[in-house]
Amino acid sequence: MGAPAKHKKKTAAPEQLPPAAPYSLTPGYSIKPSDVTVPSDVPVGQYQRTIRPFRNWTLICDVNLARKRRVCNITQTILDSAGTTVFSWSLAATESGQPFMILRLPLAVGGEGAVHLNLSDGGSVVSIPVKGCDGHFCIAYLQLGTRLRNSVKNGVAVTVSYNEVVGGAKNTSDFIAPLDGLSEALGAI
Repeated sequence: MGAPAKHKKKTAAPEQLPPAAPYSLTPGYSIKPSDVTVPSDVPVGQYQRTIRPFRNWTLICDVNLARKRRVCNITQTILDSAGTTVFSWSLAATESGQPFMILRLPLAVGGEGAVHLNLSDGGSVVSIPVKGCDGHFCIAYLQLGTRLRNSVKNGVAVTVSYNEVVGGAKNTSDFIAPLDGLSEALGAI
């Protein structure tokens, strides 16, 4: 008798979705699409989003399972008393890994507007010009310099202000956006 035969381990083929069954939806009804927009070059089922809440901030990570690539950002959204978003900012990174903040403002701020941050550190107010507006909001960018890094580390309460033109009248909005919790969210990446 010879040695027992060796069995080769079979590797599973990539999972293929079965063809969709023919059907028609009931008139007047539709299927709500996913809240996650999957990039067109990623196969169905190969994109994953995780959302982790932290104090005042939300860590959102998207993973392309096929390419094994993960992209994260940490976001805070400020609402007014009516529940309308008046400000949102996200900590993200450039392709080279440099951290920066993406600030989103109401359209009424306009493309020539600016957002002002008082970092509560005794330094001057940081003014960030709006880079552009689309049909939903205006956007500005801020690199994470030493002052902002220290503010994040200390979890300070930043005062945000900007001017809007609503119905021909100029209004100033100012409110607190706490950095408390951002360091913990960063540590979870």
